[in-house]
Amino acid sequence: MTIHAEKTDKPKKLVTVIINSRPFELEKDDISFEELVALAFPNGAGDNPQYRVSYRRGHGNKSGTLAAGESVKVKEGMVFDVDVTNRS
Repeated sequence: MTIHAEKTDKPKKLVTVIINSRPFELEKDDISFEELVALAFPNGAGDNPQYRVSYRRGHGNKSGTLAAGESVKVKEGMVFDVDVTNRS
């Protein structure tokens, strides 16, 4: 799946990232928590789900987590895990 960035004068480089073990080609510099959830669970994940997003192999080989409203700069081969959590 290829995700295109908004139109700009300068074409963006395509990078391939892995989201829940599936490759995605992105034509953008940053990706948000909400975009990752939509790619990982295009049909949603049930009623009122809570998500946890973590990444590794980022810029500078960094790893971390994203919260709702946050984004991260993408890099070729970056790996994202998007999980549904059960909060009670």
